[in-house]
Amino acid sequence: MLKDLFNEENLSGLNAVLNDIRDGVPAAVFGVDFNKKCALLAAYKKPFIFIVNNQEVAKKAVKEINALSGGMAAYLPPKGDMLLYKPVFDKENLFLRLSALDDIKNRGLSVVTTIEALLQPLPVKLPRVIFERGKEYPLETAVKNLVFAGYKRVETVENKGEFSLRGDLMEIYPVNSNDVYRIDFFGDEVERIKVFGEDKELETLAVVSATDVIFGENEAEKVLETLKKSVKKFASQEAAKKAMGLYAKLSEKLESDLTDDSLQYILPLLKNSTHDFFKAFGGDYAVVLDEPKNLYDLFTGLIKEHADRVNLLVRGGDGLSFIADAFPTRDEFLTRVKSGRGAAFQSLTTLIPFFNPLKTYNIAPGAIQKYAFKLDDLIVDAKNWIRGGYTVVIAGGSIAGAETVYDKLISGGVNTKYVKTVDGNAFNPVTVSEEYLPNGFIFHECKLVFIGTDDIFLKSKNSDKSVKKRRGDLFTAPKVGDFAVHENFGVGVVRGVKRINTVEGGKDYVELEYYGGDRLYVATDQMDKLTQYLGGSEAPALSKIGGGEFERVKERVRASIRKMTVNLKKLYKARAEKKGFKFSENGELMDEFIAAFEYEDTEDQAASWQEISADMESGKVMDRLLCGDVGFGKTEVAFRACFKAILDLKQAAIVAPTTILTEQHYENAVKRFKGFGVRIGVLNRFRTAKEQQQTITALKNGEIDLIIGTHRMFSKDIGFKDLGLLVVDEEQRFGVEHKEKLKLLKENVDTLTLSATPIPRTLHMSLSGIRDISTISTPPKNRLPVQTIVSELTPSLIADAVSREISRGGQTFILFNRVEKIFAFKDKVQNILPNAKIVVAHGQMQEKELEKNVRDFYLGSYDVLIATTIIENGIDMPRANTLIVTDADKLGLSTLYQLKGRVGRGGLTAYAYFTFDENKVLTEPSFKRLSALTEYSEMGSGYKIAMRDLELRGAGNVLGKEQHGHMDKVGYELYGKLLKEELNEHTLGYETELEVKADAYIPESYVANEKARMEAYKQIAEIKNDEDKTRVVNSLSELYGNIPRETLALIDIAELKIEAQKRELEKVVISRKLTAIYLSDLDALKKFGFIDKINAYKNAVTLSFADTPVITFDQSAFGDVSPVDFVKNFLKYEKAGAEA
Repeated sequence: MLKDLFNEENLSGLNAVLNDIRDGVPAAVFGVDFNKKCALLAAYKKPFIFIVNNQEVAKKAVKEINALSGGMAAYLPPKGDMLLYKPVFDKENLFLRLSALDDIKNRGLSVVTTIEALLQPLPVKLPRVIFERGKEYPLETAVKNLVFAGYKRVETVENKGEFSLRGDLMEIYPVNSNDVYRIDFFGDEVERIKVFGEDKELETLAVVSATDVIFGENEAEKVLETLKKSVKKFASQEAAKKAMGLYAKLSEKLESDLTDDSLQYILPLLKNSTHDFFKAFGGDYAVVLDEPKNLYDLFTGLIKEHADRVNLLVRGGDGLSFIADAFPTRDEFLTRVKSGRGAAFQSLTTLIPFFNPLKTYNIAPGAIQKYAFKLDDLIVDAKNWIRGGYTVVIAGGSIAGAETVYDKLISGGVNTKYVKTVDGNAFNPVTVSEEYLPNGFIFHECKLVFIGTDDIFLKSKNSDKSVKKRRGDLFTAPKVGDFAVHENFGVGVVRGVKRINTVEGGKDYVELEYYGGDRLYVATDQMDKLTQYLGGSEAPALSKIGGGEFERVKERVRASIRKMTVNLKKLYKARAEKKGFKFSENGELMDEFIAAFEYEDTEDQAASWQEISADMESGKVMDRLLCGDVGFGKTEVAFRACFKAILDLKQAAIVAPTTILTEQHYENAVKRFKGFGVRIGVLNRFRTAKEQQQTITALKNGEIDLIIGTHRMFSKDIGFKDLGLLVVDEEQRFGVEHKEKLKLLKENVDTLTLSATPIPRTLHMSLSGIRDISTISTPPKNRLPVQTIVSELTPSLIADAVSREISRGGQTFILFNRVEKIFAFKDKVQNILPNAKIVVAHGQMQEKELEKNVRDFYLGSYDVLIATTIIENGIDMPRANTLIVTDADKLGLSTLYQLKGRVGRGGLTAYAYFTFDENKVLTEPSFKRLSALTEYSEMGSGYKIAMRDLELRGAGNVLGKEQHGHMDKVGYELYGKLLKEELNEHTLGYETELEVKADAYIPESYVANEKARMEAYKQIAEIKNDEDKTRVVNSLSELYGNIPRETLALIDIAELKIEAQKRELEKVVISRKLTAIYLSDLDALKKFGFIDKINAYKNAVTLSFADTPVITFDQSAFGDVSPVDFVKNFLKYEKAGAEA
């Protein structure tokens, strides 16, 4: 078993860390990524409480830890809201929580949980009802025990937490099982126990408690006394009246039915409830904190939110004072966390807010490549590890997977052993096992490498890749824990996705929490009304449901926008009236030029070119932003635009921020335009004064078709004979003065701006429609994501990263941004890597020396280039596949992302190490910037980085103070919709109420990653036409395989919604009993051709009149056609079309 490898001998390099935690020494472990955290916990071998940031991380951690440990951990989720009195509530999370607690108490499992789950009360004792075959249990006592454990007696068992008794036959649906169990009694003796519907019999059945509301003897009377004291003082008569009503309901239940579900409300008053999680779990646990800085921020927010809600509810009579005890006090919780043995796991070095560590450890960084079936890369890495004396264990995940990897390694000359399960003491340098492990890790301290199954075989169902979006859509769906904005109800917090099943089908609903703890459930087919909140750097205030508050907020925002858009409309009008040159349509020469491109266009590349070409042919002055990652093909699209201008005898200019970038553009242009007769010039400081003057003269005389240059192009002595197109590369790198000159240059000239990470102002102008935007987010074929590692800079990291790159014939960039110390740093690296060939480049060098050093590196004469941020833009070197950035905490987010784009141009997996000084404590802004890099590690994330930059910096500098204040109230995406609505680009659309009862959801077995599932729901809900449907269906199929029936139904419902909205229907109802559509008014009958539709479908529909016309469908006429498709076909029918 994999767990057998985690013994003291194999983990000798980590024993100091593990022993300190076991001995109760508060320890902080830095430099550990998620997989290493899980591996350390699996190696710990004793009970722990691992506290993580959210439920999704917790579930993932349990899966990883249990794969490594053989199943030593349980996930403890939070249950529902505890401050509101609820006669009925969703028990799903409660049952999961009780099942986990039973495992923790009775099996001694470790705990993986969240802050919220630990803040809620826990039961000291949790009853179990056990049945053993052959033993006697008086039926009356068995029933009594089940009722005490929270089970409801019913006629027919249908739901968890229910049981029935008919004669000698008992059926139970335990909360910790997905099966109903049948127990046959013979008198009082258990004769047989079996799963309902199966023949297999069991010896024992342990039934876990269905409630944590456990009363002691006569405790109900004491609780009643406490309740009376809670209803004495209130601010108003109305509040007192509400509180007395609440008291009356609780009193009635306490006197008549102690098993009533609504008594969850009084849990803080019971002796069996505790906030002492050590006492509740019943063991000696170490508390391990995952990213404590994030946890502390979350904890502080939860405690404040709790206090605010208690105050609000109690003051208004909607709560009784004891609900304050539903959470422990801040100090009580912190004291408890500090009282046990503790450790903190952090990927980055920051202060530990929960406790002061006596020992700190830094684990050497090392990430496993995502091989994605590229087993040749695995062979290279395995040989390197063997040379370094490492032990490598590969989890094939199955017989077929293990055999595939084993055969490939053997054929590649790697000494490999094949085993069913791993033996902890006897293995080869490389061992392939049939066991499953999600993700791997490297412990350099123990020279131990684990490669996970998903590292080799991409597991699409767990992929966080998202369904492809509509072009120009830069917004993402909110995920659990995010603030989100509903168009009608305002700002809330996403608490999760819940599936609600009925006899007519199941649907998923996004649960949102609003001010005062109110909950809103949004059907996933309405996800187009829900957007991720993107506003200022401060958390937004939650909206209050009801009373029309958010509608009033939106109206104030609209009024403000109306004032602002007076100038915007003038700008639009001026832009529309400004006439530019109308370029010719693409002809044979243009087709030849496109055909000469040596690579196949990506889908986004082709679409961007079509958009730019259409702009140039329109006769308007083009002002378009082309946003795409480094290496995704922006330059090729720009070259095509230049050639289009040149074919109409116009000149084209490309302006770039650095000399090196212009030089690279020049070399690429000469190569790309070869054979097409284009005269190309370049202006930068690599050219002598005489060469520059000759170029300027030729430019003025029209003897140069394409000029490429730096800000030298803005000088007064520069002139054009007839400039038709200006291309601005990396606009964000130009200073204010240069930008002002740029404005003059592009006044009446078509302009194309290229950027991987546009600055917030540029992005806002594009998103709000002031500038057009094209995006290239699909990577070229064979391009793999850059593996991102954030870590301290150590000699071992440099040695490991560079040696690995050299061994596979590649090169390494090292960014060192201090010119005065750059050669001393070079000497330090040379000492670490005596055989490596190293060269230096920085902006203060003589032009010729700089050019020579960069060119020699490009030609492969050196293994390592140590440079300043001059490499941020422009050095395109396919063999450079490793990047090490020093002092990354001092650089901006877009700069870091640009640097990351310098590597990974070839077909090999690239590595980007963002490092900071050893033992340095990061500031919060630095921590957030570096965390964002690891969050957006997939390809095509440049614009996401720009959006995060907008969020981190706030948008005040973009919109102005007043508009910024309004945007904070509604979020950036809804603000943009309202802005476009005011500019008459579109309205928010007609709202049709859909009541469609059917199985319509995305199963977790199809898309397991919660974030990706939310994004898929959003994309389906935003289907507007056939093109959108095709995009979504194709994208789902490519990412996850054949689309299940339930998800196809969801897509059909999205189509139906569009057809209904087009015809301004008030309501659509589709259920087993009724299928009907409700028209908005009488005029709609004629306006949307319903008379023709009714005549065509006269045998299947009936028209009646209530408040508005209602068309009812005869369900017997549907035949093999689904109700949704039948109604959709009816709506689409036109007289000249197909007959029904």
